[in-house]
Amino acid sequence: MMQALQTEQVTSRLVIGYQDGRRLAYIDATAGDAFKEISMPAAEPAPQSLELKGAAGVLTSPDGNWSASCAIGSDCTVSLKQDSKKRFSVSRKRALTPLYFSPDSSFAFVVEKAPNWRFPLRCSFEDERDVSVYDTNTGAKSVLTTVCGGFPYGSLRWYELGAK
Repeated sequence: MMQALQTEQVTSRLVIGYQDGRRLAYIDATAGDAFKEISMPAAEPAPQSLELKGAAGVLTSPDGNWSASCAIGSDCTVSLKQDSKKRFSVSRKRALTPLYFSPDSSFAFVVEKAPNWRFPLRCSFEDERDVSVYDTNTGAKSVLTTVCGGFPYGSLRWYELGAK
């Protein structure tokens, strides 16, 4: 899964990050989970997201391509409307952000609460948040990186880096 995300970063120039003025801080999938910063603005593709915190039932993305079947207090099964074989499960209780799809819908990410008891601690005694990425073709999930309390995780989006 990480190999596929690295390929996506190299070929499509898509990264997960946040923009602060003219600086883009992004997670470099080709260098593990390290954040890199560049001083040029990057294009934010039209966001395709799915909010999982609504009422129980079927939730639909604004573009109508994705739906999530959610029950109160359980996971949501997210599926592509045109191809129900493309599906994966997301923890509704742990999700802190909407589910953000890459422009080609090959990947989706969500920031989740980290497990309560994980050793070694990644953030000393601060709250830990996992940036979890899903391969929408296979349903595989991988934690791309962990961010600590105070990090602006709610600002993370997909960005397209400038031309090579």
